[in-house]
Amino acid sequence: MALVEIVTDNLYAGANLRNLEVGAIVEVDDETAARWKASGKARDTEKKKGEKLVFEVATPSALVSADSSALQAKLNEALEQLKQAHSDAEVKDKEHADALEQLKQAHSAELEAATKRADEAEAALTEATKKAK
Repeated sequence: MALVEIVTDNLYAGANLRNLEVGAIVEVDDETAARWKASGKARDTEKKKGEKLVFEVATPSALVSADSSALQAKLNEALEQLKQAHSDAEVKDKEHADALEQLKQAHSAELEAATKRADEAEAALTEATKKAK
């Protein structure tokens, strides 16, 4: 173990990765002290006492297959609901497109009939004007 004094303000260490302040005296293993000194983050100190830092490595917890299978079942159910909603939306889109096409045809027929009446009225007006002269 080696005592070092921290000389940089962006050094995080320990099991909880806390920020070490400039001037703090800490006791770390020799390998870590050598790395910190080589990178200019720490220097040797003559002081006799410092805070001991312990580096821990946490092991990942094992997945519980029952929890993952229940989660997978929920995901599969949600996927099926999504597929059903998508197919329902496609059916409604087709219905709306069909209704729109019918409305266009009806409007076209009404417009054609109105145009025909207007042409007939214009022709009658023109003929009546000729007879009046």
